[in-house]
Amino acid sequence: MVSHDRTQQTDPEDNLHGAPELVAEVLSPSNTVAEMNDKERLCLENGSKEFWVVDPDLRQVKATTPDGITTTFRGGQQIPLSAFGGPR
Repeated sequence: MVSHDRTQQTDPEDNLHGAPELVAEVLSPSNTVAEMNDKERLCLENGSKEFWVVDPDLRQVKATTPDGITTTFRGGQQIPLSAFGGPR
C-alpha cells in the first residue's frame, strides 16, 4: 500500500522507488522464518512504515513498525492503519 501523498509525488512516467509504506506478506508452507525476517528487515530499513505477516492458518496478522514494535492481531480484531494516521 502506498499513501496518497507519495503517489502524488511519483512521476506518472516512472515507477515507484523504494519500499511501499505498508507491506503484507501472506505465509505459505514454503516460507521460512529466515525469509520472513529478511523481508521484514529489508522493507522496514527502506521506508516501509509497517510490515505485516498474515498467517491464514492461525488467523492472525503480526504487524511490525520500524521502531521494532510488533503487535499481533487475531481473527475478529480490527487492524488500525497507524502508518496512515490511525490509532495504534
